Amino acid sequence: MFFKKQTFEQEARKYWEKLVRGILVPGERGCAPSEGEVLGMYNDMKTRHPDCKCNILRSGKGKIVQPGDKISGIRIVFSLDAGASVEFVLASSLYYVHFNTDGVAPFSHQVDSCDLSQTMKNIEDFVNNFPTHLVALEKKKIEFEKNAKLKEMARLSLKTSVAQMMSQMGYEWVLADRGKYFLLQIEMGDKRMVEISLNDKNFAKRIPIMPEMLKNIERMLETMPFPVDISMTKEFLKN
Repeated sequence: MFFKKQTFEQEARKYWEKLVRGILVPGERGCAPSEGEVLGMYNDMKTRHPDCKCNILRSGKGKIVQPGDKISGIRIVFSLDAGASVEFVLASSLYYVHFNTDGVAPFSHQVDSCDLSQTMKNIEDFVNNFPTHLVALEKKKIEFEKNAKLKEMARLSLKTSVAQMMSQMGYEWVLADRGKYFLLQIEMGDKRMVEISLNDKNFAKRIPIMPEMLKNIERMLETMPFPVDISMTKEFLKN
């Protein structure tokens, strides 16, 4: 699945991370699965999921199994679709899942202890429910794009409303896009400037009262005997 908008890629990553992080179930600290448990899990997975890549990890460093090598872990990789896979690795005291899918940078999650049986069950559930997860993600994408379109329409309306208002007032002005909000900078004579923040949620209420407010500010500034900076912050405007 390909996501055109970088902002949605971030949302998709959060979606997958929440699911993948839930796969690993912590076990009793300091207690690792025995060789018998690992071997039993390997045989079980190969029997029930013949298509998955399942390998026993051994303590020896060579590629060929040597006498005396001990089972040190297991590596299981499930291919979810043409561009997605989930991998579980248990190696000594390292337990992690690695997830890869189109449209999201690959990522891993790691814990220092693991309940092998419950974790394997969670992996199987994740694999079996992957098509359902994709459907849910697609719904999130549709909703995200709908909201993004509405927000863009509101931002365009904000720009238009500001331009119409300021064209009637005779001030020099600049509307700066700061991402989450717009900063309207208005010059009121030599070395005098007023800055007003506007966003897609508050501009409809603020713009109608701004002409009278600006006139009042201009009259006040004319009475100032020296430069004064005046600001109003959210801390003072909680109501």
